[in-house]
Amino acid sequence: MIINGKQISEEIRESLREQISTIRHSLRLDIVYVGNDPVIENFLKIKINFGKSIGVETVLHRFDENEDEADIVSQIETIGKYPNSNGMIIQLPLPKKFDTQKILNTVPLEKDVDVLSEKAFEYFTNNDDSIIPPVAGAFMEILRRNNISVAGKKVVIIGRGRLVGKPFSVCMKKAGADIIELNSTTGDPTPYLLSADIIATGIGKPHFIKPDMIHDGVIILDGGTSEKEGKIVGDADPSCAEKCSIFTPVPGGIGPITVALLFQNLVSKSNKD
Repeated sequence: MIINGKQISEEIRESLREQISTIRHSLRLDIVYVGNDPVIENFLKIKINFGKSIGVETVLHRFDENEDEADIVSQIETIGKYPNSNGMIIQLPLPKKFDTQKILNTVPLEKDVDVLSEKAFEYFTNNDDSIIPPVAGAFMEILRRNNISVAGKKVVIIGRGRLVGKPFSVCMKKAGADIIELNSTTGDPTPYLLSADIIATGIGKPHFIKPDMIHDGVIILDGGTSEKEGKIVGDADPSCAEKCSIFTPVPGGIGPITVALLFQNLVSKSNKD
């Protein structure tokens, strides 16, 4: 089965639209963006348009990458104190000269809908009532919709990044999965992949996983994005889909669901206020 992320995103959109229509106060998401990249600009448009479609005001705060980091941090802290703001995110990636985690940590815990600050991630790790980081949430949404129980299943996670591998590992540990984590020092990953019930990846290596590296019936959750020959592609070669019981394509798989769940996190936090 090839997952249609756009369809799932639309279903979540309709649910959020209904929920927001019952909330008496308006909702607002603040997005901080440092730099000028056409690819990121496109991602921002998708988020802004999604917010608009469900009745969320989305405010974009732009900063030049030549600005001093301390000044940007100070301005982000000010944005984080806006009383009419319900959520806040830092658009990644940041230019390399900036301390990414330091800037992510400026997002207040109660407004961190991406769950990327250290405080928010710690709370997510230690509390079952926490919202789930959006990419890991998208993986979990697919498993839930297909009635996949992961308890006792062998789950191979490729990469330990803050957006994909690290949060999904937390989700799998909470759910009782048997986890194997691979990284750049692992060597040949094939023996691990061949033994997996579920493969989750987010390393950004074009078509890294090939059909001869997996067995029939495996689930592949592909959260990797990179560019190959001018196109956005995932970590798994599309031909892997023929052997998978569940396969998420790139583009059109995890991405649209991730955007929808970002706004679902916003609504969830608002309901707790």
